[in-house]
Amino acid sequence: MNNDKFNEIYTDRLLLRRFKDDDFESYYDILKQEEVSMWLGNGKRKSPEDVKRVMKYFERHWALNDYGVWAVINRETNELIGQCGFNILEDTKETELLYAFDSKFWGKGYATEASMAAIKFFSENFKLNPIVALAYPNNDRSSNVIKKIGFEYKGMAKHFGVELLYYELNLEKLSF
Repeated sequence: MNNDKFNEIYTDRLLLRRFKDDDFESYYDILKQEEVSMWLGNGKRKSPEDVKRVMKYFERHWALNDYGVWAVINRETNELIGQCGFNILEDTKETELLYAFDSKFWGKGYATEASMAAIKFFSENFKLNPIVALAYPNNDRSSNVIKKIGFEYKGMAKHFGVELLYYELNLEKLSF
């Protein structure tokens, strides 16, 4: 497929675009925050090497699947404020919606706005169903976003060596 239209998505306040090499410093500044990294994967703070590995993984994922994780840019300030997109879970091969934002931007609706745009893109271009979302049991902010988008809680599931809340979204039930 390798279609350029998949590289960027615009919302009222955000631009979702593929990561670039020069995003590293800003992205590392986000992922090194303990209050951010504690909710991602195994919950450990990310080193510069971890962030470089993640960025390379995202690019490989795009190359193999024609979708992946976007850098989320505030359109007003042109600042990288987080990530949002899709990943194939290694152990189950399910497509997961994931997002993470700089803690100074929490509570402003960016995760919901970016996630809705990403899901709309995904539902219009891919026939994979359902998509899943994962959250740490005590991460109420993330769980609230996931539920607001329309995911249904299905139980607990172990991923990344951690027991997580497991949600599903049936794309066929969505109306945009």
